[in-house]
Amino acid sequence: MSTRNPEGSQTTVAEQFERARELTVGGLAIALGVLVPIVFHAIGGGRAGSTFLPMYLPVLACGMLVSPGIAAAVGLITPALSSALTGMPPVLPVLPLMVVELAALGALASLLHRRLKLHVIPATAVALLGERVVMGIAVALAVGLLPADLLEALPPPMRQPLPYVIGATVTALPGLALQLVVVPVIVAAVERTSLLQGRGS
Repeated sequence: MSTRNPEGSQTTVAEQFERARELTVGGLAIALGVLVPIVFHAIGGGRAGSTFLPMYLPVLACGMLVSPGIAAAVGLITPALSSALTGMPPVLPVLPLMVVELAALGALASLLHRRLKLHVIPATAVALLGERVVMGIAVALAVGLLPADLLEALPPPMRQPLPYVIGATVTALPGLALQLVVVPVIVAAVERTSLLQGRGS
């Protein structure tokens, strides 16, 4: 069974269901991306975000489960919505970097796991590594392109891209380890459930 969209091509019921599933997963990931950091900050204080990367968890897991476009959109929307609703991350200078990082993280995870069929554990590791590279590029571009007056407004560590990325990565080692453990467990559980549902249908 299929329906015809305005362009004249046909969309099957299975494709419509998959689209709805991906949008649902994406919406849930955005909600968790706002709520989970609140819990971490309430328990661990102001440094919990940079140490444990709680917003990364739902975005990365979502990327493994949806298409690259939706994964990137989740990465874009989550920090922006969280900043608007909770003030985390602060608009300047952190939010623009996090928008770029999380969009790249979600898209990379989706490309690696869903498109290239890489196992979830190495896909998680490579996506996190790629996100660190994107962070360095984003900081370097900001330093290179910002006018002098805005550049002076940046915290001193951000004016040196490589030391900034190294320092941020060392600080986030507990969070990166958490992603490597928790995300594969979540994704494997969701995929196992989906597989069982498919066999029972």
